[in-house]
Amino acid sequence: MRRAFAAAAVFVAAMAGVARPGQEPETTRSVWDGVYTEAQSKRGQALYGERCASCHSDNLAGGESATALVGDTFDSGWNGLTVADLFERTRISMPQDKPGSLSRQQVADVLAYIFDANKFPRGEKELDKSLPVLKSIRLVMPKPASSQ
Repeated sequence: MRRAFAAAAVFVAAMAGVARPGQEPETTRSVWDGVYTEAQSKRGQALYGERCASCHSDNLAGGESATALVGDTFDSGWNGLTVADLFERTRISMPQDKPGSLSRQQVADVLAYIFDANKFPRGEKELDKSLPVLKSIRLVMPKPASSQ
């Protein structure tokens, strides 16, 4: 009987930390916490020039067929969402001429470049490519007072 109770207690404790279907994971960080590195941004910049600039423009300001990836348009379109949301949208639908052709690492690198262009601070660890980690990072615009 004690073993069954102990096993049940361990199961309940383990399940307490697991997100349930339809339940948003708790976000613990924001893009203002330094979620990418300078080296990753530089890789992303090169890839952006090869695969993204033809639609989104060299300065990320957007074009006829693509939205801006910097400034008010980017801020209002992504504010409050998670980095996982932006990552998956990019991974599945970009580039326009070959959707889904970027690797997870390439998407993370391009997002690091976009974050750098938006003046989000760099950190010491690269932007992860794992959705559970990315779901814990929120896009917050403008910069919160607590991050000043």
